[in-house]
Amino acid sequence: MHVTILADASHCPDTRAGGYGYWIASERGKKRGSGPFKGRVINSTVAEMMAIANSLYEAVRHNLVLENDCILFQTDCEAAIFAFTGKRSVTQEEGKVVSYVKKVVRGMKLTVSYKHVKGHTSNNQARFAANNACDRAARKAMRKARNLVRIEDAKRLLNSSRVHHETVS
Repeated sequence: MHVTILADASHCPDTRAGGYGYWIASERGKKRGSGPFKGRVINSTVAEMMAIANSLYEAVRHNLVLENDCILFQTDCEAAIFAFTGKRSVTQEEGKVVSYVKKVVRGMKLTVSYKHVKGHTSNNQARFAANNACDRAARKAMRKARNLVRIEDAKRLLNSSRVHHETVS
């Protein structure tokens, strides 16, 4: 069966918070979703790669991808495509994401291909509209993640100043 997965990410370079959005479509059904990344993400390319990995996880979890399926990943990040297809060397963090995706692909005997979709366009064709929807969902999830990071940082700062104050007093 052929499955199309569109994925996009949003990344805040200041807090290193990130979020992702996805759209999965096949004859078995359709699913869209989003979420914040756990922890901090080193850069936007890793975030885009994690968006692809997370969308694959969701596709498998919801039985939209089964063994021997053919998957077309669509993303607006050429660097992610080149990393997954071995057309460029990868960093250690990128390598972890590539390894995860390859493990799932091998284990489920999937056939995968990648297609670049121009992001942030007003083109109304389905894949561009879906990519724009993924982009909006990713930004919303990133803002949620960024708020959580800022709260965590504020708590850490508050606790460290209390410890400093108690040791000085």
